[in-house]
Amino acid sequence: MNCNDLTFALIGLRYGFNLKKMMDFVNENQYWSKDQIYDYQLRHLRKIVRHAYANVPYYRNVMQTKGMHPDDIKSLDDLSHFPVISKEDIIANYSDFLSRDYQRYQPWVKSTGGTTGVPFKYYNDAKSWGLNWATKIRAFQWGGYHLGKDEIAVLKGGSIYNEGKIDARAKVWRWIQKNYSFRIMNMSDETMSVYAKDMVRKKIKYMRGYPSAIFTFALWVKENNVKIKLNKIFTTAEMLLPQLRTLIEEVFGCNIIDAYGCGDGMAGASQCNLSDKFHVNIETSIMELLDSDLTNKVSPGETGEIVLTSLHDYAMPFIRYTPGDQAVVSKKPCTCGVTLPTLDRIIGRVSDVFFLPNGRVLNGLSIPLEIWSDRVRKFQIIHEKPALIVVKLVVKEAYGQEDEQTIIDLLRKNTGEGIDIEIQVVDDIPLTKAGKYKYVISKVEY
Repeated sequence: MNCNDLTFALIGLRYGFNLKKMMDFVNENQYWSKDQIYDYQLRHLRKIVRHAYANVPYYRNVMQTKGMHPDDIKSLDDLSHFPVISKEDIIANYSDFLSRDYQRYQPWVKSTGGTTGVPFKYYNDAKSWGLNWATKIRAFQWGGYHLGKDEIAVLKGGSIYNEGKIDARAKVWRWIQKNYSFRIMNMSDETMSVYAKDMVRKKIKYMRGYPSAIFTFALWVKENNVKIKLNKIFTTAEMLLPQLRTLIEEVFGCNIIDAYGCGDGMAGASQCNLSDKFHVNIETSIMELLDSDLTNKVSPGETGEIVLTSLHDYAMPFIRYTPGDQAVVSKKPCTCGVTLPTLDRIIGRVSDVFFLPNGRVLNGLSIPLEIWSDRVRKFQIIHEKPALIVVKLVVKEAYGQEDEQTIIDLLRKNTGEGIDIEIQVVDDIPLTKAGKYKYVISKVEY
């Protein structure tokens, strides 16, 4: 047993789950029939609906208002009797979504601004977290990467608030998993030179991170004629645009396995080693793809709104939750032999990168303002001009002048000299023409 296996074993012992058994489970059911998948999801849907009815005020009220009872759930189609909820709905009725016995599930509080710009905190059950990790490890194995055994460069996480610093526990976690972490909030020539030299010296063959951050590094590697050959790259959190994929794969001489994840809905989907289709994790949630009215399921080949029902988060169940992302349902299964449902494309989660005139590069996903969730309702960060960054805020009553100055100071520290920061407090931030909300925008051409 290596250090990574031991760590997961100890975590599982502490929180009451066995990751090895979970891994055996997900590796087996990736070849399940449609009937087996359906039966599994229906069984767990009925369990969590019964729990929500008995313990979660929001769902009890919904079901009583509609004259529903948990025993009425006879098929997955009965999910349609529940309303589709958004992040804003949960924030407005936060305590009503918490189970009255939520602490018994040893939940971990999570936070995300995602690519929505709406600061948001939620709970994941410990066992749900473990099962989600099992599906991630399965996708890593599809790409030949073995967590805790192979060294990997990680270009994700961290923010301008903590300057990429991590606590002692996180450092140990990364050391155990053999993660070599890059700070992505202000990638300069100097830092990328260090990263490249270390990757060559350590003979690192795998990379994982945000597409925009990996693209920024790949661009530097190409321009400086540095030779780094990798076995596989895993991207996540943003939409992987075709032009980014092409350059990254060309520079590092390997293909990319892209993944979609939504922790607040406990959903996941990952590409395999043979195609660009996304295999949906059926173990952690039910994923529906609905039309623009959020009423009917879309047909294969059509784009639909992602709607999620978490199957194992009892502390804070989300039933028919839409994170604001879209996907295209596959017409044909993948040729790899895995029988999980597939998506052709994930749409959404695009984060712009700010290339600043002083040579610094600021990654959009390193600027979430979740730390101000009790004072900021929405935010949007715009690279308006080469030397001007505008921050739009829809604020709450608790927001004050000190918060504004703190945001300015943090941005100035990370953008470097010669960059102006302008804060605009606004009544609302409009959606795009496609009805989406984009929290990082660059208007500067390169």
